[in-house]
Amino acid sequence: MFLNTLAAEFTKLRTTASFWWTTALFIGLALGWAALTGSTTMEADGGFPTLWASSTVAAVYLIGFPVLMIQSIMLVTTEYRYQLQSATFLATPRRWTVALAKLLLYAAFAAALTFLVVVAAFFIAKTLAPPSAAAMFEPLQDPAAQEIMWVYPAAAAMIVMFSQGMALLLRQTAGTVALMLIWFMGLEQIFRLVPKVGHDIVRYLPFENLNAFVNDFALDGVAWDVKGSGAFFLAWAVVTWVAGVVVLQRRDA
Repeated sequence: MFLNTLAAEFTKLRTTASFWWTTALFIGLALGWAALTGSTTMEADGGFPTLWASSTVAAVYLIGFPVLMIQSIMLVTTEYRYQLQSATFLATPRRWTVALAKLLLYAAFAAALTFLVVVAAFFIAKTLAPPSAAAMFEPLQDPAAQEIMWVYPAAAAMIVMFSQGMALLLRQTAGTVALMLIWFMGLEQIFRLVPKVGHDIVRYLPFENLNAFVNDFALDGVAWDVKGSGAFFLAWAVVTWVAGVVVLQRRDA
């Protein structure tokens, strides 16, 4: 039964134009940035590297992940826009299985796509960089590049879960997209303006921890390290998605 639901959701996904447009946009932005980074890198004079893994894939996190958010949300909310959810839930009365199929399908796709794009970005930048800079950049041997190759896909999958959880709660494309993009781009920093407790609050918010996880820096004043920040964001994502599924089960289709 669940495999049939998964197959149905895959058919919906691959026959939707927005899926192909957002995928192409994600690839184009990420690889375009990598090409720009490589082609503008300076010569590595004096034995100091001028091409770094983190700068090569910066657009994947800053621009590409919001694109994944949008498609994650649309995978849930488009059915409500066109009043197709009733037919979906009539065919699959256990609504939570539909939500799970959407999550597994696009989270796996987003993680795989992110991994492939990250690897491609490394080698595009290396190919276009000056010979001296390219010679010092070996992504398959560079610990920073190796970490990015698993951290970014993991972050992509978690963002899909968080975004779909919010979509299940709100059921409206424009509102959910606006909220998630504003949240991702710095909404949490407003809390720093709260006297006395603002900085303490920010440390426990989701995207502050995701940013620490992706960019490999430890937050001050918390009991966990960088990987703990990733786990903390995952906890936020799980709670949000479960809350979305609970609401999905309880309200009218």
